[in-house]
This record gives sequence, structure tokens and C-alpha cells, in this order.
Amino acid sequence: MVKGKKKIGKLTIGDAFGVALAKTFGEKLLSPLVGNGTLISGALKIGIAMFTKQIVDGKIGDILGTALVVDGTEDIVTPLITGGLGGLGLGGGNGAEVI
Repeated sequence: MVKGKKKIGKLTIGDAFGVALAKTFGEKLLSPLVGNGTLISGALKIGIAMFTKQIVDGKIGDILGTALVVDGTEDIVTPLITGGLGGLGLGGGNGAEVI
């Protein structure tokens, strides 16, 4: 098999690198706008992912949508498992990671 074509689930390893790259840059781009590591930032990122998937077709849309939804769900899960009120994103915090 050609490098990057090996599949894990429905993604190739190359797709996974694309998701990781998009998640990293997306998180840095969106953090000043919507925060990071909060329930609110997670909900906003999931909404942006659904919108992105509607306007960007094909593999690029799949990669961008997956990156945003993974980042958004991570933002929601993190405050839930750490139990910090600052993770709610309802004020007082700077939007920094909860962990």
C-alpha cells in the first residue's frame, strides 16, 4: 500500500494528519474569537463544523468538519471531566485550556 492510504476506520493516515493539522490551526484561529476548553466554545465549534460541512464539499470539507467537531467535543468533555466551573465559559476566565 502507498503511504498515507492505510485506513483506520474510514480515514486514511493522511486524512488523520490533515485533521490534526486543521484542528491545530483552527484552534489557534478560533480561540481568540470563541475561547477554548469551555462548554460554550465547544458548542460554537460544533456549530461552525456543521456549517463548514454544508459549504465545503468533498474530502476537504470532511477533514475541516472532522477537525472542528473533534475540537468542539473536546472543549465540552474537558470541563465535564475536570468539574471546573471556569470550564463553563460563563465569565471570569480567559478562555484558556481547563486541563
